[in-house]
Amino acid sequence: MDPKWRRVIAVGVVVVLVLAGVGLYFVVRNNLSSQNCALKSTNPIVVDQAEVAETADPQTAPSTPSWGLVQQIYQTLVMYNGSSLTNFSGVLAKSWSVSPDGYHWNFTLNQGVHFSNGDPFNAYVMWFSLYRELALFGINQYLLSENFWFPNVNYYSTAAQVDSSAANVTTALNTFNFFSPTPAEVAVMSASNQSFEVLGAYEIELNLGTGYLQSYNATSGVSTGVPYAYLLAEISTPGAAAVDPAVIQAHGGVVKGSPNSWMQSNAVGTGPYLLSTYSTTTGYSLTPDPNYWGAQLAAQQPWNNNLQPAKATIDVNYQSQSSVTIQDLKSGAVATASFLYLGPSSIQQLQGIGCLKVVQLDKSPANAPFSGANGAWWVFMNQSVYPFSNWSVRAAITHAIDYSEILQDAFGGYAFDWVGPAPPGHPDYNTANLAPYPYNLTLAKQEIANSPCANNACSGLDFEFEYLSTSIDWADVATIVQSNLAQIGITVTPVGITLAQFYTEQTLDPNTGKCTSAEVYEGSGPFFIGEDFYSSDYISPDDWTQEDFLSFGSANICQSGFNSYASPNYNNSLDNLVYEAAGTPNPALASQLYGEMEQIMYQNYTNAWFACPYLFSVYNPALAGLYETPMGSTPLSTMSWNTVSAT
Repeated sequence: MDPKWRRVIAVGVVVVLVLAGVGLYFVVRNNLSSQNCALKSTNPIVVDQAEVAETADPQTAPSTPSWGLVQQIYQTLVMYNGSSLTNFSGVLAKSWSVSPDGYHWNFTLNQGVHFSNGDPFNAYVMWFSLYRELALFGINQYLLSENFWFPNVNYYSTAAQVDSSAANVTTALNTFNFFSPTPAEVAVMSASNQSFEVLGAYEIELNLGTGYLQSYNATSGVSTGVPYAYLLAEISTPGAAAVDPAVIQAHGGVVKGSPNSWMQSNAVGTGPYLLSTYSTTTGYSLTPDPNYWGAQLAAQQPWNNNLQPAKATIDVNYQSQSSVTIQDLKSGAVATASFLYLGPSSIQQLQGIGCLKVVQLDKSPANAPFSGANGAWWVFMNQSVYPFSNWSVRAAITHAIDYSEILQDAFGGYAFDWVGPAPPGHPDYNTANLAPYPYNLTLAKQEIANSPCANNACSGLDFEFEYLSTSIDWADVATIVQSNLAQIGITVTPVGITLAQFYTEQTLDPNTGKCTSAEVYEGSGPFFIGEDFYSSDYISPDDWTQEDFLSFGSANICQSGFNSYASPNYNNSLDNLVYEAAGTPNPALASQLYGEMEQIMYQNYTNAWFACPYLFSVYNPALAGLYETPMGSTPLSTMSWNTVSAT
């Protein structure tokens, strides 16, 4: 097994998440101040959405639009408690506890839970659901495989051992009766040598330590799994949702590497919504489930928004033409809308318009909800390539960039600067108290004079500088950086690329084994310098340090080349910082470790961190029942529509 490849594959998910998610928050339209925006329909609530939800299967959902769909229908053991980044409420789980060593999480399940077709939910169904995510070997598998793997093996076992164990699990998934299992079937699911261990009909234990997060002891040569501190956030993602075994078995079962075609366009979940219609060309409709199991429990827990029954039908129409969507907003034909990414500076066009609500979600950098709905940006410099391999050159580039100009001119002031790699808004953000890199042209010229690029020695090198062509904002950033670097004799040529190419650049070329960013791809590149960004799959600093700091994180191996596992200077102790921070239950130690990582990258000039765009939610004031969560503000997020109604 190759964890490097699996993490690189994950980038495709992350990139789509951030751009599709951010796009939900920015609406550009003509002056609507004279419009009253009275809704033509309050039930159903109608939405125009530019992005397509590619699938209705939670365990193969690759993007924010797909997550936004499946999280209305399917439920997980836990979900974020209100706007908290670190506290969780039970959904399918009634309660849970964790062993003192942090490796064993015991979940007691709510009884009386059932799928929309009446099929019951229990611990055996949860066993099926979690192992199905692993057995599919699909795009979301990397989330669970951080900490879990197949019985009797770990992630680093031989391919033959893994294949054998996975085959046995797949056979069980396709043949067991998970509603009323035989004693022999119960024995298989209750065995202690596995990640997901059934303790009773309504109790399941999740045993960590067999996934790819492994701390390596160079002296003993032994790898040890991590008692992951962010498990609840990880299993709140759709890949860990409960799915109906009988439905899947009746429609093709579980096949390694192959999405279930029936599940792609149909849905049977335990959540408050039914999927009434679904199309990848026109949209979909969500209807409240009249037999939703959680209605009674929700009445007992009115504070738990995750349990509440749905209030209104939701009709999502795919509409890629912004002019049509603008007219729909003007006429009140839609309650809210999403566009393809337009950029934070577009928000200034919404100010002063009383027709719609324009709400800034992150009131300050300290409480920015860094999730799949937004991202943080930086300029990467590939340290494996001359002249970026030189520390003084990287320092010069970092201080030559005018960050204030980027924030004000490219983003219209709707962004703030930051220090990576952990995300702003999280308790472990910038615990080293480092100031964002300053623009200091004098210092930049001093550093370049102490480098191999002194006396314009590098002026003959012209590097293609990648940026996303989806918005004028990113093009403006590239132009500003180009002008800034010219002052120190570094020549870059901005090259706009599509979203698809953007995340392909961060993957390994299957033909050469090299990073695509180091090659010519679709007529452009290689890219050894350019804009990069990340956004959380779930809320944790570890999700970010795995991307930027870990030796096989895609923003490391294929972009910055910082401590790349393929480098002769690879330092395993740096990887162990990531693992130790991810596994400690001690908040003080976690802050210390994240601070160490921040200091190392900061002093190394690994990346020139430059901007975090603010998020806004735009919706008709007739909508009620919206609440803010770490993943954004409903309804324009990947959380739930269930509390939303319109008058």
